[in-house]
Amino acid sequence: MTTHKTSWFGDRAVVIDVASPIDRELVATTVMRALPEAVVRRGISTLMVEVLSPDINLEADVRRVLASVDRSPKASHAPETSQAPATDATITIDVVYDGPDLVPTATFFGLSDTELVQAHTSQRWRVALMGFAPGFGYLEPIEAPLLPWSSLPRRTTPRAMVPAGSVALAAGMSAVYPTSSPGGWHLIGTSRRTLFDPHNDSRPTLLVPGATVRFAAINQGPTP
Repeated sequence: MTTHKTSWFGDRAVVIDVASPIDRELVATTVMRALPEAVVRRGISTLMVEVLSPDINLEADVRRVLASVDRSPKASHAPETSQAPATDATITIDVVYDGPDLVPTATFFGLSDTELVQAHTSQRWRVALMGFAPGFGYLEPIEAPLLPWSSLPRRTTPRAMVPAGSVALAAGMSAVYPTSSPGGWHLIGTSRRTLFDPHNDSRPTLLVPGATVRFAAINQGPTP
């Protein structure tokens, strides 16, 4: 039986340690359903459950919810290749694979650039968490990785400016830069999807934690 460790973070938030991506998604989904008044924030190996006002009963409430997860066979026996409940339907991001690091990255994996594109578009990705910049989602493989993505380190020398829409790989994850910013990931393509719209009050970001993402290769179109 799995037992999740919890700890206070201030007086209105509780942090939960999770064992794996599938465990993180199972716990996040369970807590969000059981405690709809709370905000669940994802990290790589932790979750933070936050409420608006100090609540001395919050950790007890979280542990009560976790008890059902800890008793579940899924908590200790779910394989890493299984799919946790998705937050949204699959989000498809069209990509022109024209990045300056496409060929060097393919060479790193011992592939042609075409084979790298095939692997990147065949892999299903999940938004593990949001961070770094508004709309920036850290995407992790859902099923078994089609390539050893985690073996690719960040660039030795980060770029002072990465163009908005750049599709990137580094350290086992993929991402799309929502705005121009410095960055140290390997750039393999470009997308025209809007990932962050500050004028959209209902949903300013295209990506949300837990959502499934697929990349689709397209040809370079005319410049608008």
